[in-house]
Amino acid sequence: MIAFLAVVYCVGLYLVFIKFRVLPFNLLAQILVGAVGFIGLLVVLFGMNYTQPFSIGTTVSGLTTQIEARVPGKVTEVDVKDDSFVKKGEVLFRMDPQPYVDQLHHAQSAYAEAEIRTSTAILQTTQTVNSASAQVQAVEAQIKATQAAIGATESQLNLARTRLKEYTELKSKNAGSLFEVERYETDVKSLTDQVAAQNQQMAAQKQQLAAAQAQLVQAQTAQQEAIKIQPDILSGLNAEVTGAQWSVDQTTIIAPDDGYVTQVTLQPGTMVSIGPVMAFIGQRTKPLLVVTVMQNYVNVVKPGAEAEVATPALPGKILHARVLAVERATGSGALYAEGRLKRAYEPAFPDRMYVILNLEDKFKDTILPIGTNGWISIQGEDWKELFIIRRVIMRWYTWTNFVFTGY
Repeated sequence: MIAFLAVVYCVGLYLVFIKFRVLPFNLLAQILVGAVGFIGLLVVLFGMNYTQPFSIGTTVSGLTTQIEARVPGKVTEVDVKDDSFVKKGEVLFRMDPQPYVDQLHHAQSAYAEAEIRTSTAILQTTQTVNSASAQVQAVEAQIKATQAAIGATESQLNLARTRLKEYTELKSKNAGSLFEVERYETDVKSLTDQVAAQNQQMAAQKQQLAAAQAQLVQAQTAQQEAIKIQPDILSGLNAEVTGAQWSVDQTTIIAPDDGYVTQVTLQPGTMVSIGPVMAFIGQRTKPLLVVTVMQNYVNVVKPGAEAEVATPALPGKILHARVLAVERATGSGALYAEGRLKRAYEPAFPDRMYVILNLEDKFKDTILPIGTNGWISIQGEDWKELFIIRRVIMRWYTWTNFVFTGY
């Protein structure tokens, strides 16, 4: 472009000084026009190159989702073709689920068996608790009956003692019968022996009650342990069932969103391992322009600045875009924890910076495959008048794409 401006300037000098002789072409004029031309071209070159960023390192980029195989297996069916559009939830491909179905059935059987076993243990301990509780109640009832019998016997004994005392006093006064005295003495002795026997019986029953209560406590402990351990056993086995079901579900891979897949290389019979197997590009993903610019443009490029894009994919057309942001870092400056001191940084070529642009909405239906390259010019805030030169360069380039198709 500078050469073009120089040619235009020289043609103008020829017309003014040689062809039409508007001004005399003396030594002073020669020095002036030479100095003005040289200085003017330098000013234009400096102003355009610094204030109006330009780059041929432009790439159409898009957010790509890696479709991964979450479990290893053999591909049995591929339901999509290369660059085919799919809707969210549609099947992309299937793997042989039988190994994981077998694992699922095994886990389900183990869970059912454990559920029956633990439920049976709970039922048995519950029956033992009920039996022990009934035994305790029966012994308590026997003790109450014995206590009542002892009370009745003691009442009879007290009455017999009272009668014995009365008849003994009457006998001492020769008013009573010796037979009655002897009869009540016999009754007192018999009732005393009976009370002693009943007390011994109640002591034995209390021992039975203590033993029955101990058995009840033991049975209740076993019941609580059986109830407590069941969720722990079943939760672990249920996790295995859930994991096995998840593995079965992962043998069918579905689209995460509306979009299309590209570069499909899967074929039925392919053995895949855990990892990415397809590239998915969402329909809602808006293509972005990733531009690499020289470092002296970092503080010249501002978010919101107007930009023009020319790409070999669209010869003869200029696309308009806006600057979204300037990336804050590049990989060459990343520091990683290595556990050792760095001795020196090796000298490297200046890294180019990344600028992200967004195409205007009127170009949303324009077909721009991700990975398309091109040229881009960004309008700076200073010396905006020089942006016209960039516009001319961009249009010259886009029209040359009709001829130089090998770029």
